[in-house]
Amino acid sequence: MIVKWTKKSNKTTYDITQAVGAVTWSGSTTQAARQASITVLNAPNDPNLKKLKLNLAVGDVIALYEGGKNIFYGEIQTSEKKGEIGTVTYNATDLLGHLLRISYKGKYKKKTAERITRLICKKYGIQVGTIVKTKKMINKIIIDGNSVYDTIMIAYTKASKGTGKKYMCYMKGKKFCTKVKGMVVSGYSLDENRNIVSSSYEETIENMVDKVLIYNEKGKQIGVVKNAGHLKRYGLYQEIYTKEQGVNAKRAAKNMLAGIEKKVNVDVIEGNVKCTAGNGVKVHDKATGLDGLFWIDSDTHTWEGGVYTMSLELNFKNIMDKKTV
Repeated sequence: MIVKWTKKSNKTTYDITQAVGAVTWSGSTTQAARQASITVLNAPNDPNLKKLKLNLAVGDVIALYEGGKNIFYGEIQTSEKKGEIGTVTYNATDLLGHLLRISYKGKYKKKTAERITRLICKKYGIQVGTIVKTKKMINKIIIDGNSVYDTIMIAYTKASKGTGKKYMCYMKGKKFCTKVKGMVVSGYSLDENRNIVSSSYEETIENMVDKVLIYNEKGKQIGVVKNAGHLKRYGLYQEIYTKEQGVNAKRAAKNMLAGIEKKVNVDVIEGNVKCTAGNGVKVHDKATGLDGLFWIDSDTHTWEGGVYTMSLELNFKNIMDKKTV
């Protein structure tokens, strides 16, 4: 792990790896922006540290490199100092954090999610990388005070109803990107005999939807979809869907049905930086009876004392961070 610090005041970049005691890099499918924390040694009398002049400030940039590749580029949001001689922890958020904190008003007609994304990014001077194409025309979106991130995800959520695919946003360095959610990490798996240290399993019906009523724009019910088995066993958990132009209403309503969420937490040695929220990974673990492909809801990667570990929250289903107006 290589850690670099760029001082905003003079744009100078320093390699501060030797002064960093621990690095944590994390993300989740619901928080959108990825985060990193570095713990820097605070020893004023150490001549080696004096040379680095470690006066990191909020707003400065932290970049992480693993295997020669940049995995994180973000701005310091907070710092916490423990004692005159000890450590200072700096917490940084990648540049997607800006899109979460820019409130927005706008109206779009007859545009695709990808076109809306590019228009918004151009308006705010946001660099773009890969923007996935949905090729689904959205009839109308009116935004009144949502964040830029939510606005983009509202557009992709609407597109998802027509394509059946799930989408997510991410940063690649300074560039904002979107992609189809659920890329499977290739050539790597989690195995109790090789890298799983501990694991746990849970089930929940907190987000269950077993019946969806379909209405037209005039408020008249025109259809219904349901999971009869879940209704009988768990009772009614109902949502409403209003038909949209160009969208198959029954298909969209079916996509809203949600059953039992099954989640797994695993702690792993010898982590893999491709195991990030939104991707899929194969698991073989007799302790929890898991054997197959699972989706990463959240991830935490830690480098400390020359050891690389990771903790993952896995889901049986590939779930999108859906947003609505």
